[in-house]
Amino acid sequence: MGIKKKKRGGREEKLNLTEADWERMALVFTPEKESILATLKRGVERYPQTKEILFLLGAGTFLTASLIFPGLPRLAAPLLNEWQGYQRKRLGQNLKRLKRQKLVEIIEEDGGSVVKITERGISRALRYKLGEMKIKKPRAWDKKWRLIVFDIAEKKKWFREVFRGQLEGLGLFRLQESVYVFPYPCFEEIEFLRQIYRIPFEVKYIVAERIESAEELKEHFNL
Repeated sequence: MGIKKKKRGGREEKLNLTEADWERMALVFTPEKESILATLKRGVERYPQTKEILFLLGAGTFLTASLIFPGLPRLAAPLLNEWQGYQRKRLGQNLKRLKRQKLVEIIEEDGGSVVKITERGISRALRYKLGEMKIKKPRAWDKKWRLIVFDIAEKKKWFREVFRGQLEGLGLFRLQESVYVFPYPCFEEIEFLRQIYRIPFEVKYIVAERIESAEELKEHFNL
């Protein structure tokens, strides 16, 4: 289930990354980076997709701009091997388009030019990630329940509704108005949502061994 969107005056509400931890943001894209690089290493030349470019840049992967945009100051360092495997011409075309959309920028660094992802680009990449996020189910249930309890203020109503939508999209069961339950570990996914929606203290992650209505829940989750 993709992220729910709310429009004000015909414009889509953007994720607010003003207080984002950028080092943490880079770690958020590590799984996608590893998956993309594993695919590229297979040796088949690929067409560079927008989300792949944003995921790699979001994860801090280095790209020398002068190899894509001729005429820019060159860095001594060559294009890193991570980007080998993409069609160079298509990669350049996509980067130019992303630059026009202000999703990436060219900056001077150490006497040369490099491609960097912008805050707007990070926001777009996060939307891709949110839309694809799934909770991995272990082979066996450990017979414990994960409770997600939250109390989000009215002034953050939009975040509260989107957060609910994300929980339901991930397959959590709504036990009460602001209480959801799931039988498998999902801390990383919940922590990601807490940070993205800037609600780190309003949401609690609880692991319980016993819970009322357990039989109904077991039936719901096919346990």
